Amino acid sequence: MITTIALDYGRVLARPASGDWFFPQHTINILGAGNTLKLLRHRRTAQRTAAKVFDDHLLHTEHEEFEQFCEYYRQLLSGCGITKNLEQASHSLAQFAVYDPKKVKFYRDVLPSIAALKKHYRVVVISDTWPSLRTVLQSYGVLPLLDDLIMSCDYGHSKGDYGNGEGGKLFHSAMQHHGIVPAQTLFVDDSVYNLDHAKALGFHTALMVRAGWAKNGEHAVVRNMRDVQRLIMLNS
Repeated sequence: MITTIALDYGRVLARPASGDWFFPQHTINILGAGNTLKLLRHRRTAQRTAAKVFDDHLLHTEHEEFEQFCEYYRQLLSGCGITKNLEQASHSLAQFAVYDPKKVKFYRDVLPSIAALKKHYRVVVISDTWPSLRTVLQSYGVLPLLDDLIMSCDYGHSKGDYGNGEGGKLFHSAMQHHGIVPAQTLFVDDSVYNLDHAKALGFHTALMVRAGWAKNGEHAVVRNMRDVQRLIMLNS
C-alpha cells in the first residue's frame, strides 16, 4: 500500500527558466554576446575540470553554495579563455544562480496536484541539490505543502552515490533519518539511473517525461503530476 509520494525536483516540479541549470537568463548580459558564444563552444571541455568543485557537496548555507558556485564559474570561464573581469563575472553569475528564485519555472500542475495528494498521502521531495532549493520552494508556495525535504547537500551524497556496495546513498539517508519506507513509497524522478537505484531498494517508481519520448522499460512513465495521481489510483 502506498502511503508516501516522493518527488524529485528538477524536471519533475520545475525547470530552469533559461533552459540550463547552470546558466541563468542574465548570462549574455553579464558576459556579452562574444564571450557567451565562446562559452558555448568550449564549455564541455572546460566543465570537466570546473565540475570537480561540486565534489564536496556537504553544504549547509546559501553562502557556502554561493562561494562554491563562484569558484565553479571562475574555473569554467577561465577554462573557456574568458579572463576579462573574471572575478566580477563569476560573482554575478553565482549571485543569480544561487539567490534569484526566478531562475526556475514551476510547472502549472505542481501546486494543485501536491495539494490534492496531501489529503491522502505523505508528500516529500528527495533531490540532489543545494541549500537554495529551500528558498525557491518557499518562494513559490511549495515548501509549506511538503511533509519533508530531503536534500543531498545536507548529507554530502546523492541518489546515485554508492556506499557499502550499494547505490542510492541518499535513499538510505531518507530511510534512516526520515522514516521513508520503500515498499510504501512511490518515487518519481526524471532520471532512469536514480530510479534504478530506488527500485533496487524496493521503491515503487515512475519516470517523469515532461516532453519528448521515453522507452517503456522497468518504470512506469508519467508525463505530468495528474498522471502521478492516476497511477496511484490504479495501484491502490
